[in-house]
Amino acid sequence: MKSFRYFVILSLSILFSLSAIAGGNKNNEQSLDRIIAVVNNSVITQSELDQAILRIKKQLVANNTTIPNLQSLQKKVLDQLITKKVQLDLATQMGIHASSQDIDKAIAIIAASNHLTVDRLYQEVNRQGLTKAEYRSEIQDEYIIHKVEQQAIGHQLAISPEEVNDFMRSSAWQALSAKEYHLEDILITLPESPSLKQIQAARLHAENILKKLHTGTSFSEMAFSDSGSDKALQGGDLGWRKLPEIPSAFANRLIEMKVNDIAGPIQTPNGFHIIHVAGIRDAAMLGNETAQRNKVRELLYERKFEEALQSWLTKVRSEAFVNIVQEG
Repeated sequence: MKSFRYFVILSLSILFSLSAIAGGNKNNEQSLDRIIAVVNNSVITQSELDQAILRIKKQLVANNTTIPNLQSLQKKVLDQLITKKVQLDLATQMGIHASSQDIDKAIAIIAASNHLTVDRLYQEVNRQGLTKAEYRSEIQDEYIIHKVEQQAIGHQLAISPEEVNDFMRSSAWQALSAKEYHLEDILITLPESPSLKQIQAARLHAENILKKLHTGTSFSEMAFSDSGSDKALQGGDLGWRKLPEIPSAFANRLIEMKVNDIAGPIQTPNGFHIIHVAGIRDAAMLGNETAQRNKVRELLYERKFEEALQSWLTKVRSEAFVNIVQEG
């Protein structure tokens, strides 16, 4: 089974970035809202979208990041909300839920991971515009989504001893195992079964973005406007990662890369990636060989899970009923 660590990593982002606003005590308000989109058996309302956009803007200002044009921002936030609704709808079909005790446990782990008490954590999220009830609802949704992903993907994945051996013998591991990498990513997505024309168009789009980046355009701004990754609203930021956590398509490229280098387009089943090395630092030693093997196995699992997740999300989105309601 996949460790709870993955859920904690996902949930930590709620402290510093924006997920969809949970309904909570806004149900009466939302019943009077204009419907923006119908997603299977759910709807997305104007107030949900507006509040999500507002909090994204606050985060961008706090991080001194240029706010993209409103149309681009609305599209990205709405896309994120749709994906969330699709996953929660799947959870209902699968009978997956989260108890109050599950949420208490998750919040306690998040607080401890940030060296905070639970009360202090609630104060922090309140300062960022979320009430305690809204935050608990957010964590409930993230917890349920994690369980959906685990049930749909996690039980199918395994890391063999041979995979660990092969990775630890690789040139990338020998050269880079003592480092951690702060990566940013722009993904030009491909559909599940792309035509040759779609592949060529996506590659051309990625090459044009690469040209703009080489002339000084901000990587995070390009990620906001063009990336189809679920990290687009964070400017493509993948955070600090050890080598086994880094997608396999990127790992060997890192051997030749330095801080601020950009590489791409790199083709994967999901599309074309452009990566930026925002930072490199020494990594903590993993201990003896047994400890190293166990850690590599865990991190390879997380890498494989993440790669499978992107394909699965593309599939479930394509199978969902989504109707974006036009104004007027």
